[in-house]
Amino acid sequence: MRSLIAASLIATASLGALPLAAAPAVAQVMTAPPVQDQVTLTLMAEDWVKTDTARVSLTVDAGGGNAGSARADVLKAAQSVSDKGEWRVVAFDRQQDAAGLDHWRAELEARLPEAQLGGLADRARQASRAGLQIRVAGVDFTPTLAEQEAVRTRLRETLYRRVTEEMKGLNTAFPGRDFRVGRVDFNAPVIGGGMAPRAPMMAMAKTADGASAEGGGLDVAQKATQTARVTFSAYAPAAPQGR
Repeated sequence: MRSLIAASLIATASLGALPLAAAPAVAQVMTAPPVQDQVTLTLMAEDWVKTDTARVSLTVDAGGGNAGSARADVLKAAQSVSDKGEWRVVAFDRQQDAAGLDHWRAELEARLPEAQLGGLADRARQASRAGLQIRVAGVDFTPTLAEQEAVRTRLRETLYRRVTEEMKGLNTAFPGRDFRVGRVDFNAPVIGGGMAPRAPMMAMAKTADGASAEGGGLDVAQKATQTARVTFSAYAPAAPQGR
């Protein structure tokens, strides 16, 4: 009796294991990620930043009056030196002398065309009077921000055309690869050929008797250089599958 029960248990256990043993094995196929081929190069373009205006700085010393009247006198004095630019007061300070009287010192700036630079110091002296002294503090020929930005835009447009040409050449050299632009990194543009910025300068010339006299306007241009690092990428062809 015990032998029959043991044989029945063994048979039942064997039947229960049959579905697991009969289940087909499922193979896990790992797909490798696509591989990208890359070509990286550096492109450079240059242009010129040109300006025909100069940033003129005036220093005006005025005596007496309150802040409102002194400011109006200062602006009127600057207009008498040149009315071809918009004068802006960039500094306005009050000082007191030993007698307790108020004195005002103002710094003004304006962009003036070349034609206005000749005779600038003479006009400042002529506009001066007792209690109101004007002098030219400097003439700076650095291009304006708008002029610099216009050149930067042109440089980027030039580099974009170069990128397109390089991509066409790359696809011609490697037919069927279908290279595309993967990334373009622009470095900070260099204006002035990498030289140290010039200090504000006066357009001055020496006359025959050695006195200083202002010369005419100077047409100043600075070189601007833009560099871009470009990466072209294309998917590598799939490797043949083994049988």
